[in-house]
Amino acid sequence: MLIKTDIFKANLIQMLQTTRVGGYSDKPYDSLNLGVFGKDPKVIENIEFLTHKNSLPHSPVFMQQIHTDNIIEYTNAPQKHGQFQADACFTYQKNIICAVLTADCLPVLIADKDATVVAAIHCGWKGLFSEILPKTITKMQVNPSQLQCWLGPCISYKPYEVSDDFRQNFITKDKEYAHCFYLDAKNKWHADLKKIAVYQLQQFGVKEIVQSPYCTYDNKGLFYSYRRDGETGRMASMIWLI
Repeated sequence: MLIKTDIFKANLIQMLQTTRVGGYSDKPYDSLNLGVFGKDPKVIENIEFLTHKNSLPHSPVFMQQIHTDNIIEYTNAPQKHGQFQADACFTYQKNIICAVLTADCLPVLIADKDATVVAAIHCGWKGLFSEILPKTITKMQVNPSQLQCWLGPCISYKPYEVSDDFRQNFITKDKEYAHCFYLDAKNKWHADLKKIAVYQLQQFGVKEIVQSPYCTYDNKGLFYSYRRDGETGRMASMIWLI
């Protein structure tokens, strides 16, 4: 099963969001696991199946994501998994897939309205704290008001409990982050990754933002969740120019 959005120009830009459904992996990775840096022997088979079934321009290749603000421009298609250590990639070239892997973190796909550049960003809390979203947009060299952003499935705030120190670090950086945290009945704080991302994007001038309604933690049948399951697979979020 795949998820798509119509925010991007379908005749010029393509995107895919995978779920855990429809692959070959056995438990605990069942079944469409694309986590190339894990222990699952069926990952390559899953990637080949996904590539051929969806007529992708090439087999997707994944960065080694390290929860930083490292950003890579693809001038040519990457040749091997882990070739780059980064958490965001972008390209101006047609038929080069920008892709990220997630299992609770927030995937963000970005394109400009003229379909000249696309980007895929892996937003864990560390990436958001280091402002990888506005930094990626800066490198894309496009007026933020001309961008369209899609926020993919991630963990929602209810199962994402964080410490008060975690919350204070964000608020010390910008007091407006306070609206991105919620206190539950047990006086435990919860963080909303999507709200943090939306705030950063809007502050930077992005106007068109579409959010996936799915929570990875709450939808075990559809999504992998590291916080829920520990050892598990990874979904992919991909975007490319055609």
